[in-house]
Amino acid sequence: MTKQESREYFLSKRTLTHPADNAGIAAQLAEILLEKSIKTLHSFVADPVKNEVDTQLIRQILQTRLPQLHWAAPRIIPGTREMQHFVWDDMTTFILNQWGIKEPDLTSSQPLNVQRIDAVLVPLLAYDQQGNRVGYGGGYYDRFLAKCRLDVIKIGLSFFEPIDALSDVNEWDIPLDLCVTPHTVHHWDR
Repeated sequence: MTKQESREYFLSKRTLTHPADNAGIAAQLAEILLEKSIKTLHSFVADPVKNEVDTQLIRQILQTRLPQLHWAAPRIIPGTREMQHFVWDDMTTFILNQWGIKEPDLTSSQPLNVQRIDAVLVPLLAYDQQGNRVGYGGGYYDRFLAKCRLDVIKIGLSFFEPIDALSDVNEWDIPLDLCVTPHTVHHWDR
């Protein structure tokens, strides 16, 4: 399956997901973060219109189990395919960008150096048995992950199991280390 084919298929399939699946993902993610002693977790801010895994709900659930965990969230730099990164705490104000994506307000948010990040929750539409992922096609996360520490843990969140293989993976595509679904955690040794 190509990236574009998988985007189309999973965008339509995602409309059938159940909100309770987010709690299953949160429970499994908490175990991973505890096991790996993650101190700073970077996360995309979910878009409910796109039926993404609800990272805001997952953050609320994890705050009770992992109160010491520090969170970070991205902001797209207008006119580029790059992102800036900010602390995501209870004081963070979010605004909608031109694409309707929630981002930390640049005027009131505290910047975060990417070298402080231990793990990244990577948005995706699909992923394959080898840990290759399909995003929305802008390459923002591949560029960002290339700037992170070599040991940063790349975690996908998905309502679905992997497809067999993506036929058009590029050399600049950065694969996942883990993908958490409501019932399973897939691991890839790198």
